[in-house]
Amino acid sequence: MVEENTNSTENLTPENNEWKSDKIDKLAAALSKAQSEMKGAEKKSINPFFNSGYADLHTVIESSFPHLTKNGLSVIQGNESRPGEFFVTTMLLHESGQWI
Repeated sequence: MVEENTNSTENLTPENNEWKSDKIDKLAAALSKAQSEMKGAEKKSINPFFNSGYADLHTVIESSFPHLTKNGLSVIQGNESRPGEFFVTTMLLHESGQWI
């Protein structure tokens, strides 16, 4: 007997809309406002191999989360797996209950 994994990432395709809530109008408006307020994250870290600067994950989070939160948005991460594969999942949530 083969058990079907209904939470599998293979079902998260634009064709079946399981990758977003039925409506995203409020989320989209809030994200647009948040993005209009954001500036680029400061390049505080150095890549010694290429001798170049980059914005590390902490700096990106530090520079973007206040704008997301101000506009009713939050980010959550989880994980999924299948035999031989592992996925990090990220969801953007809006205080209205909409998500993508």
